[in-house]
Amino acid sequence: KYKPSQILVEITQEDIEKRNLDSYPPEMIFTYKWAKKNNIPVYGFDSSINVLRKGMTEKDNKKVIEEQKEIMKKFTWKDMNKAEKFKLINTKSARKLVDAKKNKKRESELIENIKKNMAATGTILIITGCGHLDFFEKHLKGAEFPLR
Repeated sequence: KYKPSQILVEITQEDIEKRNLDSYPPEMIFTYKWAKKNNIPVYGFDSSINVLRKGMTEKDNKKVIEEQKEIMKKFTWKDMNKAEKFKLINTKSARKLVDAKKNKKRESELIENIKKNMAATGTILIITGCGHLDFFEKHLKGAEFPLR
C-alpha cells in the first residue's frame, strides 16, 4: 500500500555493513532482506548503547525477554502496538533491568540516526519494536503510524 522509497530498520548500520544480523528480531531481518530483494534502499538506525542498569547482565536481560514473550503469547502483534497492551510487558523485572537515563540517551540516538539516514523525499518506512512507538510519535511529527 505504501510503496516505500526507503526503509529504515532497527539494526545498527554497522551490523548491516558487516552482515551481522543473527542477533536481531526476525521482523528486522526479514524487512532488511525484503528491501534488498526489492531494490529498496535500506539503512539501520539502531544504537549500540547498552541500556542495562549497572549490575545487570545479559542473562538477566534474556530472563526478562522470556518473561515478556510469555505475556505476549496471549496477544497478536497488533495488540502489542496498542499502548495499553504494551504496558503489560513493562514488568517490575523489566523496569529493574533498564537504566532510564541510558534508555533516554539511546532513544535520542535512534532519532538522530533516523534523521541522518532519511531520504529527502518519498515514502520512508521505519520498522521498529513496539517499545519505541510512544517516543517516535512524540518526536517524528507528521509521521503516520498505520499499525497503531
